[in-house]
Amino acid sequence: MHPAPAHPHRFTREDRLRQKALIQRTIQQGRKKVFPELTMYTLPNSVSHPRLGLAVSRKVGNAVIRNRVKRRLREAFRLQEQRSAGQDVMVVARNGAKKLSMRAMGVYFRQLLGKA
Repeated sequence: MHPAPAHPHRFTREDRLRQKALIQRTIQQGRKKVFPELTMYTLPNSVSHPRLGLAVSRKVGNAVIRNRVKRRLREAFRLQEQRSAGQDVMVVARNGAKKLSMRAMGVYFRQLLGKA
């Protein structure tokens, strides 16, 4: 019996910035863009696909709100995937992130990736 194939829009382990060293490198060496609700960093990577790291603190809200913010950020990033190929993107959410719409998140990603 073969395992079911992954959904084409699924956010897999390979799509995430998971190692502390990679996250720190992206923050320290990457290009920084500050928005009222988010701080975003981008850095070219050595793999052929984009990777996303998220930091959403408890200051943003309770677990339900934090998870909603992360889901929306992942979806906004996924929709920009062709533009961000070969880049690591680290997003640090601030308190106002819970009020952001999907459209606003998409605009922020386009501005970060220079495709506004």
